[in-house]
Amino acid sequence: MKKTVQRLLTGVPELDAVMYGGLSKGRIHLVEGKPGTGKTTLGLRFLIEGVKNGETCLYLSLSEGEDELRESADNHGWDLHGIDIAEMIPVPDEVDAQTILLPTETDLASLVEQISERIKLTNSARVVIDSMAEVRLLAHDSAHYRRQIISLRKNLMGLGSTVLMLDDITSDGQEYELESAVHGVIGLELQERSFGAARRRLHVVKLRSGPFQSGWHDYAIVTGEILVFPSLIAQEHHRTSAPIEIYSGVSSFDELIGGPLTTGSSTMILGPSGVGKTTLALQYALTAVRAGHKVVHFNFDESETTLRSRLVADMGEAQVTGDGTVNGNSSYETKAQNFILRRINPSRISPGELIWNVRRMVEDEDVKLVIIDSINSYLDIIPEEKSLLPQMNELFSYMSNMNVMAIIIGAHSSQLDTSKQPDAVSIITDNIISMRYYERDNVVNKAISVLKKRQGKHAHDIRQLELTEEGIQLGPRVSGIDSIPIAGSLGN
Repeated sequence: MKKTVQRLLTGVPELDAVMYGGLSKGRIHLVEGKPGTGKTTLGLRFLIEGVKNGETCLYLSLSEGEDELRESADNHGWDLHGIDIAEMIPVPDEVDAQTILLPTETDLASLVEQISERIKLTNSARVVIDSMAEVRLLAHDSAHYRRQIISLRKNLMGLGSTVLMLDDITSDGQEYELESAVHGVIGLELQERSFGAARRRLHVVKLRSGPFQSGWHDYAIVTGEILVFPSLIAQEHHRTSAPIEIYSGVSSFDELIGGPLTTGSSTMILGPSGVGKTTLALQYALTAVRAGHKVVHFNFDESETTLRSRLVADMGEAQVTGDGTVNGNSSYETKAQNFILRRINPSRISPGELIWNVRRMVEDEDVKLVIIDSINSYLDIIPEEKSLLPQMNELFSYMSNMNVMAIIIGAHSSQLDTSKQPDAVSIITDNIISMRYYERDNVVNKAISVLKKRQGKHAHDIRQLELTEEGIQLGPRVSGIDSIPIAGSLGN
C-alpha cells in the first residue's frame, strides 16, 4: 500500500495552494534564487508558521548574523520569539593573510556534521539552512560538494525534520547537484523593468511527494506578508447562477447591437482616444448597478476624479480607500453601492496580480460585470506580448464559467488588424463594438457600429454618435458617400 506523505503549511496560503497542500513533511526542500528575491523572507515565514502551530523551529545562519535576521523580521513586524537562531558562519577564527591553501575536505565535512548535530540537539520539527552558497564555497569541486550534500541529506532524513535549504543563484553557469539531492525545489525570480517596480515570479521545479501546479506564478513581498498569485486555470472554476441580461439603457444602441449583453459574454470596445469607449462601458455599468448587480471597473488610464464626473457619480455615494492593493501604491479603490472603481498603476502591478484581483472581485464580491479599461495599459505590464492572448483567453473562459460578463476597452488609431495587439484580443471576444471618427463638411464627427455578436444577430449600420452628460446618444445612419474616414477608421 502506497504511503501518503503529509503536507506542511508554509505560512503563505497561495503557495500552499500551488503545491496542493504545502511542503512534504519530514523532507528536504530547496528555495533558490538570486539575491533579493525573498528567500530569507520565505524561510522566516515558514518558521513563524511552525511556532504558531507549537512546533520547535531552528534557523541555521551560515551567512548573516542574528542581529541582521532580527532587523529583517522587524521590518515586517514579525516576532521571532520561539525560533532558535544559530550562527554557523564557516569562517576560521584566525586567517593567515599569506596562505594560498584551499579549504581542506575536513572543513566541509566538519560543517556538515555540525549542522546535523545542531538539528539533532534541538530536535527541531522545522529547519531553515541559510545559505547553501557558503557550503559550496568550502567544496573543492562538484564531486566533493555532491558527496557532502548526500551525506547531509542522509543525516537529515534520519532526524525527521522538514528542512528548507536556501541557495543563491549568482551566475548563469548553475550546477544542479543540490536540486537533484532534495525532494522539492522552488525557484524565485526577479525581473527588472525599464520603468516601474520589478516583477517577481516563482515556480515549483519539482515535488516528489505528489502533484503541484506547474508554471510561473507572480508574487509580491509586502510588509508582513508574501503574497503569491497562482496562475489561472479556468477549468477549475465553475459557478451556477441565474442568467442575467444587461442593456445599455440607450434603446437605439440596444437595437444596433441586437439586444442585451448576456451572462458569461465578453465584449471588446475598440476605437481611438476620446471617442467615448469608457462612456459606453459605464453606460452598461450604470444599468447593471440600477438592476441590483455588482460591477467592478479596473481603470488604468484615468483618474478617480475624472471618472466620478463621467457617470460614476450616478452609481451612488462613494467611499475611497487606499488599501485595496497588494503593492502599497499600485491602486486605490472607490466603493459605491454595487459599484467598485479600482484605479490601477500599470508600472506597479504584475499580470498575475491583476488576474488575482479580478478573481477576488468575482469570488469574494460576487460582481456580475467586470470592465478592464484599457487593454493597452494591460499590455504594458506583460513584457512578452505573445502571452497576452492566452492569458486573456483563460481570463475570459474563467469569467464565462463563473457567469460574469466582461467589457474590454482597447484604443487604436488605424484599421482593425487582428495580427497586432490590442486588436488580436477581439478574436476571442464574443462581441466587438467599433467606435471611430469621421470628417464631414470640415467637422470631426463620431460614429459607432457593431462588428460581431456571437450570441445573436445585430444591425450592420454605422450610426452617428454623440456624447452627452447622460451618456451616449445615437443619430441617423452615416452615409458612406458623404463621409470621409480619418484616424480610428475601420474602413468602409
